[in-house]
Amino acid sequence: MVPLTSSKPRRTAKEVALDCLSRRALTHYELETRLKEKGYESLEINAVLEKLREWGYLNDQELAVMYSKSRLKRYSRRRVQQDMHNRGLEPELIEQALGQNYSSDEEFEQCLTLAERWWVQEAKRWEHKIDVEKTKKTIPRELWLQQKIARKLIQRGYPSDMVRNVLSHIQDNQGE
Repeated sequence: MVPLTSSKPRRTAKEVALDCLSRRALTHYELETRLKEKGYESLEINAVLEKLREWGYLNDQELAVMYSKSRLKRYSRRRVQQDMHNRGLEPELIEQALGQNYSSDEEFEQCLTLAERWWVQEAKRWEHKIDVEKTKKTIPRELWLQQKIARKLIQRGYPSDMVRNVLSHIQDNQGE
């Protein structure tokens, strides 16, 4: 007869930590939190985290730089800064990483690129909407497009003054 309880020995904090890090890069804070949630003692957690740092498996500075680079094409500086803060990175590391990867000119260009792409997509949606709802009165096309795109850009964390400038730039180019 097979016993109903598992006779498998409990995994060590180091095994769990390595398993977590094999799936995705984690910050010191994230890994510490996961180990605490699994019920490991603080002394054991601290020893494991220190060993992983020595081995180079846990490096918040490197993670901050990689994370900010990977998010550069899709999100604003403010959004990436908030995401990094939520992951438990130190403010100094966040500023250092963002300073290396974000410039206001690049951020404006990225915002403009997203807005231009979305302008085309939303214009197609507008045309479809008008075809379907011929009898309904709707707001003017330009205003509808501006509102949709502004909402999307602000959700991505772009400052409202930058969004206004980008939309103004697109409209100026549309008129040419």
